Amino acid sequence: MAENLSEITIAIVVTTATANTPLNISAIHQVDTAELSHHLTTTLLSIPEVPPLLTHIIPSMANDTDKLEDHLLVPHLEPHVDVDFTVGELNPPLDSSASSVVSAPGVSSGGLESGDDVSFIADGDENEILVPKIVAAGKGMALYMPAVFRKVIELSGKAHPNIVYIGTASFDKDENFNRHSKKFLAKGCAVDRINVAERDSVLPHEEMRRLVVDWADVLVCSGGNTLFALLRWKETGLDLLIKEAATNGTVLCGGSAGAGCWFTSMHSDSLRPDNVKHSDVVKNEMDDEDLIDWDYVKISGLGIIPTPGNIMAVPHFDRIGSNDISRSEHAAEMVACNSDVPAAIGIDNNAALVVEGDKAMVVSGDGEATVHIVSKDEDTNEISTTPLNRTDEPIPIEELMDIANPATAEHLDALEDHVETNFAVAEDLLPRVRANSIASSAADGHVAGDDCDDGEEQPTIKIVAAGRMKALQLPPVFEKVIELSGKDQPRIAYIGTASFDRTDKFNICTKAFRSLECEIIRLDVSEPETVPSMEEMRRLVVDWADVLLCSGGNTLHALLRWKETGLDLLLKEAAEKGKVMCGGSAGAGCWFNSIHSDSLRPDNMKNSEYVQNELDDNELTDWDYVKISGLGILPAMAVPHFDATGTNDVARSSHAEQVLVDEQDGMPAIGIDENAAFVVEGDRAMVVSGDGEATCHVVVADGKTGETVTASLTPANAPMLLEDMVAMHGINNIECEK
Repeated sequence: MAENLSEITIAIVVTTATANTPLNISAIHQVDTAELSHHLTTTLLSIPEVPPLLTHIIPSMANDTDKLEDHLLVPHLEPHVDVDFTVGELNPPLDSSASSVVSAPGVSSGGLESGDDVSFIADGDENEILVPKIVAAGKGMALYMPAVFRKVIELSGKAHPNIVYIGTASFDKDENFNRHSKKFLAKGCAVDRINVAERDSVLPHEEMRRLVVDWADVLVCSGGNTLFALLRWKETGLDLLIKEAATNGTVLCGGSAGAGCWFTSMHSDSLRPDNVKHSDVVKNEMDDEDLIDWDYVKISGLGIIPTPGNIMAVPHFDRIGSNDISRSEHAAEMVACNSDVPAAIGIDNNAALVVEGDKAMVVSGDGEATVHIVSKDEDTNEISTTPLNRTDEPIPIEELMDIANPATAEHLDALEDHVETNFAVAEDLLPRVRANSIASSAADGHVAGDDCDDGEEQPTIKIVAAGRMKALQLPPVFEKVIELSGKDQPRIAYIGTASFDRTDKFNICTKAFRSLECEIIRLDVSEPETVPSMEEMRRLVVDWADVLLCSGGNTLHALLRWKETGLDLLLKEAAEKGKVMCGGSAGAGCWFNSIHSDSLRPDNMKNSEYVQNELDDNELTDWDYVKISGLGILPAMAVPHFDATGTNDVARSSHAEQVLVDEQDGMPAIGIDENAAFVVEGDRAMVVSGDGEATCHVVVADGKTGETVTASLTPANAPMLLEDMVAMHGINNIECEK
């Protein structure tokens, strides 16, 4: 009896550690082998009888048989559908209660004057390695489409990273390894592989650790049968090595099964009858009806991607399975019916979700494929699917998951009611600053405009108003902002209210400033719960910043929030102190007396992607431009995007001209082409062209003829009086309000 007992004990230890068996397969993670052997020996009599799995052919090993039952995995996998494969978060979750005044990602939040209170700025380690780094593609070979492949190499931080291929999901087939390693080898990378699909190929634990944790820069996981792979990883301890590698900054990547495995849960075809090593045998032996008689299942993943809650990955999102059921539709049903799955991330075949730390972005392999958010309305239980826009930089995953939800400001349900609101706070600012300058110069014996050799110069209004957000990244425009600041690396306060404080818009607007290593702090006031105190805002906007950078977006929403929070008065105070006020589109027009605006465009909202997906073309194009009030610093109507046509098929320039004719209030319009900027220094102005062709325009209504006259302004190297600029272009009857 003792002899038999010893033999049974050894069999159980081996089975628990390496075989495909339902016997406490998580035990290997709690105790080492010696402890496990001792535990099983002393408690053997209480263990239920275990089938003799060691004598059974594992389907992944069925190489020399044509018997169908030797190849089918479903009977072995189905009992494990509910197994929890999560290995835990890499880092503790971020503190979501941090102040809404935060530093730019990867940029130091320091820079306030010595002795200033900096407690209102969120701390950040600019040298911190962001983990995990993951490239999750919709299908296996999408990983090698140029845009996706470049991202894998970029994340590795090396020109020729070391690659370890893990082909468990495809049963360690050589042909799959050859396909996956081809492009890496062509790039000069060293490539090795880990085989654990079959028992006799499993390396010793230390050898696996050397490859996966110590040597590899990139782990490439194949597509195939996700449930089989996860079981084998758990049984061999490879899952914990993968987690350790991820913690060290190793890139985890793959497509299909090699994408979904990193999430908390995954929409899977693991129970598809022919999702086995020798699929040809199964296809030959089973009839068509049996081959398509299968269901998708939700299975656990490793849980390495830090999603807010149990977010389900859905690879092949734009495809239909061999069961004739759409992946996207079935995933939507799962989200609707499962209370433990609040949302899903669908990845098209030729797209990838790229994760860096707690941020993510979409990369399209073919320029069209993308990633989708499937979400459920908590109030109505309605399911919506929102395709995400491709971006150049990642944004917080939590923000990505929230993309379908509208902003909460009460006025957004009735923006039209606020078109006539007066937002002017600085009508007298320009003449008052000019008068102060003249008085100061006269007292010192100087004429206004002359160089002052002694005495402190009076602050001058400085504005750079670009035709669109991206124009501020064009070198001539960007360099003008830097020049006006008087510093090589000015401190930037970013105000993204018009774009609803979305991080993707922050990334666009600040890219050039970050490349110059400027210190950047963002001020979020779009949502009521993110607004700092007035004193905190004043320290940032008035005392700390050299440049105030305002995003494009919904101008009316921004002006309403600024008025509601008192930020408008702080912007006026900052302008009085000579801060550079700049922005594109909404961030350009806000400084003028009035703005020609698309604020009532249906998709000019925080959840623009959702709106664009939900409305038809007629609804999306059925809107009108409106003229709204601005802060009142510049005495004209701003017309950003002057050379563009809106989604309503109406040209900005022609509609602005009609507004001037209809109103006949004597106020000129300044039209700003998309790649140009109107630059103001005190009572002088100039045009800066970002591309050598775009410019600005002065448009006035002729009171006698009822028609408009438009003069295109010539870009210049130095500012001149606005009256002189207009006169030089043949419009002599303009009376600009002072």
